[in-house]
Amino acid sequence: MTTQPAYVLRHSDHETRRLATQAAFYAEHTDRLLTMAGITAGMDVLDVGCGAGDVSIQLARIVGPTGSVVGLDADASVLDAARQRAAQLNLGNVTFRQAALPDVTLDQPVDAVVGRMILMHLPDPAGTIRAVSTLVRPGGVVTFQDLNTTRIRSVPALPLLTRGIAVVNDCLRAAGRTLDTGERLYSLFREAGLTDPEFAVAVPTPQDKESAVVMLGQTLLTALPFAEEAGVVTPGDLDPDTLIDQLREELRNAPCAIYLAELVGAWTRLPG
Repeated sequence: MTTQPAYVLRHSDHETRRLATQAAFYAEHTDRLLTMAGITAGMDVLDVGCGAGDVSIQLARIVGPTGSVVGLDADASVLDAARQRAAQLNLGNVTFRQAALPDVTLDQPVDAVVGRMILMHLPDPAGTIRAVSTLVRPGGVVTFQDLNTTRIRSVPALPLLTRGIAVVNDCLRAAGRTLDTGERLYSLFREAGLTDPEFAVAVPTPQDKESAVVMLGQTLLTALPFAEEAGVVTPGDLDPDTLIDQLREELRNAPCAIYLAELVGAWTRLPG
């Protein structure tokens, strides 16, 4: 069994809610990238690293009642949230099960494997792509979407927001992650032994800038315990009780455009 790495943005009810907010900003872009990759009605799809089920739910709607989706995640509590959400939406074509990547087995192959914002958290992303691609039938689709987190910015720059983004990226470095996994997808697919993938990129630029700034602040708050333990920031240097209010005030005093992390999608079909 492969040991899972520490998750910088640690699992909690707060983190699950933050991920749902983030997913809303990326939902339209994710749908478009999934469609470009060839995910269509009637497919049986495996969603690896599904978290609270945002992408699994989107996939369930794309594949429709003649298709099926299995969402996998290592965390049992977040899967409970995913099951509750699917039940509330009366989605009978999506199920969830606990499994740690890359050690996944299926009773039968699927038409496609999908992963969004998961490879950046894994110690061997190419190995994971290679392993899960063996679960896909000949001619099926392998597609992953991941972020370029160093591209997050405001224009003009907001000092506290800019610092917060840098702290989160420094936490990822301290945890041994390689940043900007999105732009590495082409190389990772090749390293995994797959043919040259097609790829596209989307950049959310929310009109609701306050919600975007709050979401980015919540990302920092979720990473803050790790940041202090790893020495990225000095304990007490950032006040979690006032951080969100400070970011809101900064935005009110200096209107700007917000560019969230680039979402890169890469996909390929296995030999038929």
